[in-house]
Amino acid sequence: MIKFGPSGSSNSFFDEGYKTTVEMPKWLAGRGLDIFEYSFGQGVRLSSETATQMGETFKAENIEISVHAPYFISFGSDNEEIVLKSTEYIIQSLKKLRCFGGQRCVFHPGSEGKQPRKDAMLKIMNAIEHTVEIKNQMGYQDMLICAETMGKHAQIGTVDEILEICKIDESIYPCMDFGHINSREGGSLKTSDDFKRIIDKMLDSIGEEKTKNMHVHFSKIQYGPKGELKHLTFADTEYGPEFEPLARVLFDYKLTPHILSESNGTQAEDAKFMKNYYWSLK
Repeated sequence: MIKFGPSGSSNSFFDEGYKTTVEMPKWLAGRGLDIFEYSFGQGVRLSSETATQMGETFKAENIEISVHAPYFISFGSDNEEIVLKSTEYIIQSLKKLRCFGGQRCVFHPGSEGKQPRKDAMLKIMNAIEHTVEIKNQMGYQDMLICAETMGKHAQIGTVDEILEICKIDESIYPCMDFGHINSREGGSLKTSDDFKRIIDKMLDSIGEEKTKNMHVHFSKIQYGPKGELKHLTFADTEYGPEFEPLARVLFDYKLTPHILSESNGTQAEDAKFMKNYYWSLK
């Protein structure tokens, strides 16, 4: 089933007097949402005991939880120590994800740096293949790692690059961040046909299973000549993309992704808008 929820805590969560993520699942259930993404962006510092407690509260409210691995990951780095640490960040994230009772871990592949883009891509592919081997050796075969499309031109993470990464292993799924795609392509996503172009490419490249059950990040994002600049809210009228054209494609293709709002402070509200709009379609 298609699911909707916020990535991180909305301003309204704190405005209503809530303080800790343990309180989040009941709050989300009260708003009619289905999923939540917990970010380890600045490092995996959460204890296993706290993660297990949080997982129990999410399970009690039937709210599924995913995680975002640290932003420090750079599989294309020339520094071997950074590449090894990147693998370690994935494993650390999966360990806490297991405590949460979740299955999906989102990650950024890395950047091209000063090397040719094809060389950076090859390094990233090799490093991720090695990471999958370590992941499986440590007993996380059943857990998915989701490679995210990126919003800045210097980052590895075009639609085509992410689809190539997803071919490495059955456990690698795409995290299609349509705000990022729109940003790096200068506002390319306007109509349902624009989104359909991407979905059709996914079906041809990675097949029905990974396309149907992809991970999705969605927000409006301000962009410039080099791509992504700033996450916005659905109230913005200058930058896109709009959710409605994508919803039409998801509905017509009978896709069942997890859709996380990454709006700037209104994640829960914009996630609920997306859910309500999707289920209004016929």
